[in-house]
Amino acid sequence: MAVYTKLHIHQLEELLKLYDIGSLITYNGITEGIENSNFFIETTQGKFILTIFENRVNKKEIPFFLGIMSYLSQKRFLCPKPIIDLKNNYIHELSGKPCIIVNFLEGKSKTNINPEDCFKVGSYMGYMHNQSKDFSLERQNSLSISGWKELIEKCDISISENSLANFGQNLIGEIKETFNYCEKNWPTYLPKGFIHADMFPDNVFFLNNSISGIIDFYFGCTDILAYDVAVAVNAWCFNDENVFNKDRYNSLLNGYNSQRKLSKDEILHLPLLSKAASMRFLLTRLYDWVNTPDNADVIPKDPYEYIVKLRYFKETLRKNNNE
Repeated sequence: MAVYTKLHIHQLEELLKLYDIGSLITYNGITEGIENSNFFIETTQGKFILTIFENRVNKKEIPFFLGIMSYLSQKRFLCPKPIIDLKNNYIHELSGKPCIIVNFLEGKSKTNINPEDCFKVGSYMGYMHNQSKDFSLERQNSLSISGWKELIEKCDISISENSLANFGQNLIGEIKETFNYCEKNWPTYLPKGFIHADMFPDNVFFLNNSISGIIDFYFGCTDILAYDVAVAVNAWCFNDENVFNKDRYNSLLNGYNSQRKLSKDEILHLPLLSKAASMRFLLTRLYDWVNTPDNADVIPKDPYEYIVKLRYFKETLRKNNNE
């Protein structure tokens, strides 16, 4: 979540007239995240989240995001539920950009993560994969193999060597080498389905030490299920010093296996998928580090974390291949 588009109170008041969710009491921008503009809204009938989709999002793909959140909500999966207006529409426009309103989920993100939290996250992801297996809509992962290649080229063109100096020598070359390895060995035959693709701690809410909701489905897509696990491994299984924590890792996998058991092939390819996930988040963070507009109310995330994680999984794969 973030704020790129500035919102004026009269715009929001006019938008709310289209819904039966009460009159505006207060609102404020949410600066966490990087992708779309998000606002917390409180009305006379409750709390809601307004999302304004920014330029990265293809308007034609918004029905997919609405569809999966509605589908999972009907399955009693705890995620935002899109709000329909008085004319049975979900999507409107603000400042020439599409927007939606969803219900507000209580809870907070975890900052002090322990293995028990990781078990719950893994379990809830496995539950999500099971519950969404009959979801009929599909969306290609724009940040998979083909998307990575394009993003590497953009980073190579737009980021100067001086900007990369603090991250070590020939970082783009190292990323290209990683991409080539992933492309050559990508396990296209592994089971696919809906994946969240961004289940980071700031997108998982806890209340009374239980998961109270999963948010931010706007990277969601159809892809390798185990890749979703690999993203979670990157997000949850390293400590604050970016050191891999095996207890967290084992708990995450045990939680996932309690709902959907990973196959031997999925486990075998998890280091490769984790390496690819590290590269994916390194690429987007590198690009945003340099290209985020100065007037955007958003804090770009430091790419260094994912340089460390990428190198960890590279070394893990090297050791595995030499055994």
